[in-house]
Amino acid sequence: MITVYKKSKLPKDVELIRLNDSYFNKFTAALLNDNAKPIIKQIDRSELLNKYSFASRFDGTGLNIDKLSTGCKTALNIFYNADKVFDISECGENALELIYSFEKGKVYCDYPMIPFNLIRAEAFDGGKALVFNDYEELKKWWEYED
Repeated sequence: MITVYKKSKLPKDVELIRLNDSYFNKFTAALLNDNAKPIIKQIDRSELLNKYSFASRFDGTGLNIDKLSTGCKTALNIFYNADKVFDISECGENALELIYSFEKGKVYCDYPMIPFNLIRAEAFDGGKALVFNDYEELKKWWEYED
């Protein structure tokens, strides 16, 4: 289940990654394996050809892996680096839907970024975890600043 952090509740010792493209290119790209295929397929509607290239969804041309969308790179960052917190502010609805379905991972945003079909998410609220099964409940928590 994804864990959500908001600005007022982000622990000081947590590493927050805001530059998803750079982090992906520097660290995550080297970790890619067959587990990346369904993520790339669902978000960018493209096929991973090998560790460093994918087929364009438009004409099948091989493209360098750094040409994936930021939402796709963010999802891959979260999937392969579940111990770090990633900013999801640049993700589209298609990436958010997949990210929130991951069994583990940590996300952050200054404002609510939640897929409408939210099934379950954990929110870090200071020293405790709150579990939400509803879009509106999580949105309300996220918008409330104490």
